[in-house]
Amino acid sequence: MEPNWQQKQGGGRPAAWSEEGEYAQKPLGTSQEPRYAAPQPRGYQQPYQGQGSYAPPTGGQAWQGYPPQPSAAPTPSNPWATGPVDPFEEPSEAPELRDQRSDHLYNKEDRFWDHVEGAQKTDRHGKTQSNRKAESHTMRWVILILAVLVAVGGLVYGAVFQVRDITVQGGVTIPEKDIIDLSGIAEGMNTFSIDDDLVEKNIESNRYLSFVCVDKQLPDKVVIQVKERIPAAAVKYCGILYTMDNRGMVLEESLDTETETGLVLVSGMGIHDCRVGQVLNLNDAKQMQIFTEILVELKVMSALNRVKELDLSNMDNLFIVSTNGFTVRLGTVDNLHAKLRSMLLTLDHLTREGYDGGTVDVSAPVNPTYTPEG
Repeated sequence: MEPNWQQKQGGGRPAAWSEEGEYAQKPLGTSQEPRYAAPQPRGYQQPYQGQGSYAPPTGGQAWQGYPPQPSAAPTPSNPWATGPVDPFEEPSEAPELRDQRSDHLYNKEDRFWDHVEGAQKTDRHGKTQSNRKAESHTMRWVILILAVLVAVGGLVYGAVFQVRDITVQGGVTIPEKDIIDLSGIAEGMNTFSIDDDLVEKNIESNRYLSFVCVDKQLPDKVVIQVKERIPAAAVKYCGILYTMDNRGMVLEESLDTETETGLVLVSGMGIHDCRVGQVLNLNDAKQMQIFTEILVELKVMSALNRVKELDLSNMDNLFIVSTNGFTVRLGTVDNLHAKLRSMLLTLDHLTREGYDGGTVDVSAPVNPTYTPEG
């Protein structure tokens, strides 16, 4: 049966008909078959009747469903379109696609939108959440690796670099064990924890020891190098006899000033202070310098036992008395090494020739002279 449409004056096909000219469009959002409706003039806009309903054309019936939105300019197949296309609307030619969409597609409160938007969020540095998670994971691994390395390093540091062998070099009369105990270094101590300054202070608390160095032979060996202070000279001061090494360190004191000590007896020194365990304090620092130079030279030449007295009362006219009775004039403090060497050679020659006593002048070391007594 043909539909009973009233055609408007002017002839032509009603606007409500499809391109094939047979039926009106199926309303959006309903599954029922479309009703025939009277054609409306071009530009006619369906009045909005509330959420989900539209008033049909004359002779029609209202339907329920998603309200159609303007999608384009009016056309013969879509006379109600009055505006731009809505990208969220289904095309009027295929309203059945609406049934294939999620019910929450247009509802931004749904968890679907949280997932999509959250994946695209970025921080103020332009990094997404996934990038931040990857960086956090990498950082955790870096921290873990560093912690393992520190732990391994601590074990190696504590277990490998432990003192297991301690030796002493330079000791003569003082037992090695006493020097080790005095130093404060013990087996099991970490090699790198040894404080050289503290070891020096501990060792030199014994006035007979002079600290040289601590040789750390990694990973577990330590060599303590010292020098023993050997009594070399003596000086009488305020009725007390003080013994010293060749650098003026006071080692002992005695009230017996008459007994022979076998040391070089020094006279003419301007003493300011003299205390056991300290270097002799003189009024003239140059006098201490000359004393040290002469005593050190004699020790190097192994000639300390050949000198009985040293007179420093006149720095421009120094004198030495040998143990075999010769008086030796050194003169000034210049060229002391050559003068002392010349003295020893001359004394050896005079002894071989049978001379006894007299004065030897080595102020000119190349041409020494000898004056017998009387």
